Amino acid sequence: MSMLQLPDSFQALVTRRIDGNVQSAIETVSLPQLSAGEVVVRTRYAGINYKDCLSIRGKAKIITDYPRIAGIEAVGRVAASADDAFAPGDEVLVHGFQTGIAFDGGFSEWMQVPARHLQKLPPGLSAREAAILGVPGFTAAMALARFESYGLAPAEGPVAVTGANGAVGMLAISILARAGYHIAAITRRPEQADTLRRLGAAEIVDVRTALDSTRPLESARYAAAIDNVGGNVLAWLLRSMKDEGLVASVGNAGGNHYEGSVLPFIMRRVHLFGIVANAGWPERQRLWQKLAAEWRPGFEALEPHVHAITLPELPAHADRQLQGATSGRTLVDFGETP
Repeated sequence: MSMLQLPDSFQALVTRRIDGNVQSAIETVSLPQLSAGEVVVRTRYAGINYKDCLSIRGKAKIITDYPRIAGIEAVGRVAASADDAFAPGDEVLVHGFQTGIAFDGGFSEWMQVPARHLQKLPPGLSAREAAILGVPGFTAAMALARFESYGLAPAEGPVAVTGANGAVGMLAISILARAGYHIAAITRRPEQADTLRRLGAAEIVDVRTALDSTRPLESARYAAAIDNVGGNVLAWLLRSMKDEGLVASVGNAGGNHYEGSVLPFIMRRVHLFGIVANAGWPERQRLWQKLAAEWRPGFEALEPHVHAITLPELPAHADRQLQGATSGRTLVDFGETP
């Protein structure tokens, strides 16, 4: 493997606040302009999350200070390191730790990453596989680990996954199926049932039909659920849980608010908790090891739903994703490193 030569300049999507308006544009930058970090990384892939789209379009107050390079996750190769834990040529990934928020993130051909934020790719995952998993896969793994800490096992009953056609939904289905669970895919796109079944879903539920019901409690159907939607979908899901059901709230694509009652919590003792794709190092390393082994998703089935774009295509993609006009997992592909 050849050594990477540090660049004089490179391309990045820089987000600025100008006269009170947030604007993002491709700019030519240099390493000294990036936020400080002991490890210089040539970016290979940057996953695109809903949160990133909000950031670069100024639709939510996520970035702490400007200018900033957004992108809350990236996979790449070390070019230089002032920390003994990393050496040139190491394949690495970064997510969480305020990456793309308080530190410059993955929407850049090169990164400077604090060594305390960085980890080597777990054995068993290629750079592309780690990027496909990224924050969505780690979120699903955190939810599953939390379920199992409460004693959930496949025999307890179905696990519902909302937003099934999105990146978190597809990865959650594949990871949960690999772990042996019966998955109910909750979707607004029932015409994609065959796709969801190939990923591992055992049943498909059209969420629009489900939401027609306004009963205070629905039939007790699910032992656990991963909800990436919020809003009315979360309210229906809470009403549909079995006794001691577990609901992991991981996203808000359908809205920040929901109307509900206390009945699911009192009558069925439902547990609702939030998941943020960040964790301390012991849990982070344990979950990535699981994602590389016993929770490894079916990448062959996922691959048709992984889309690669270039950095200049990112702003237009962000607009489409915010409009709900995308599906699956999209990566900024920076090309093979030399």
